[in-house]
Amino acid sequence: MMDFISLLSAMPEHTNFIAKFIEILNNGIGNFGVTVIVFTLIFKIALLPLDMWQKFSMRKQSKNMERLRPQLEKLEKQYANKPDILKQKQAELQKGQMGSMFGSCLPMIVTMVVFFVVLGGFNDFIRVQNEQIVYKIALEYNAAISNGTPLTAEYIASLYQPESFLWIKNIYMPDTWSAVIPTMEQYVGSGMGALNATRPDIANIPNWYETLIGPAANAWNKTGFFNMAKWNGYLILPILSIITSILSAKLLGTSQANTAVGTKEQQKSAQKTQKFMNYLMPIMFGVFSLFYSSAFALYIFISSLFSTLFNLIFNLVSKNIDKKKAEIVA
Repeated sequence: MMDFISLLSAMPEHTNFIAKFIEILNNGIGNFGVTVIVFTLIFKIALLPLDMWQKFSMRKQSKNMERLRPQLEKLEKQYANKPDILKQKQAELQKGQMGSMFGSCLPMIVTMVVFFVVLGGFNDFIRVQNEQIVYKIALEYNAAISNGTPLTAEYIASLYQPESFLWIKNIYMPDTWSAVIPTMEQYVGSGMGALNATRPDIANIPNWYETLIGPAANAWNKTGFFNMAKWNGYLILPILSIITSILSAKLLGTSQANTAVGTKEQQKSAQKTQKFMNYLMPIMFGVFSLFYSSAFALYIFISSLFSTLFNLIFNLVSKNIDKKKAEIVA
């Protein structure tokens, strides 16, 4: 039987820098749901300069396109029957605008990178937390076996206490019809939403999952799909994530409407692509909210809500500034 020192030395630890930061916050706050909200707000505020740069870049480009539009329309009439010359003249007139377009697209690329970096951090944190729970149960199991007093299934089940948050029974699992306690496939699996966790390296424990996790799974998990009372959640966070993501994308799309450069055909094509990307991301966020932990779904919701409020305030302030400038000119 593996001794206590060996088990303690094998206790999993966080290695991802995002996971370590979340751990520090969680140690101070003590409630993982609140920790996720605080982490998200800190992260969004830290990225606020990038968001501001994106908005100002798009606003500047939109103003430039408004200024050039009369000249572009004049060129279209002048070279209506000479498309090659028209493209050349338009390119000359819009020279320098491509840099602005790249500047407005770059933050979106960075946003995607940040999304997957944060996803990796959350996955690492949640994987290690689940591993630590199982390792601690293994410690007690080994101690009891060593003392000749095996633990009862009821007591082992009591050692695996899922961390609830609001309506969610286990914030480490999806806010869906998911099992409250991870199944064997969810615990060791490597697919979408799986924990990809490791078992305690205890060769002498037969059927380690059934022995260490099974009692809690039997107590907490549903026996059939329609056993809704034992669902881990009720799809509330995934739905809220999709709604707020769409609202944020709609507000962002409003400010991007007049930033496309090139011919009318090129502008229409760019706007269609931009619109597609704006609505593809909310769908992607919704899928991730369904399959990954409730904690990550909460992060997506708070992040999207923050972006929605930011875009709304920025658009309102911009309209008021434009209105005052127009009144001064008039």
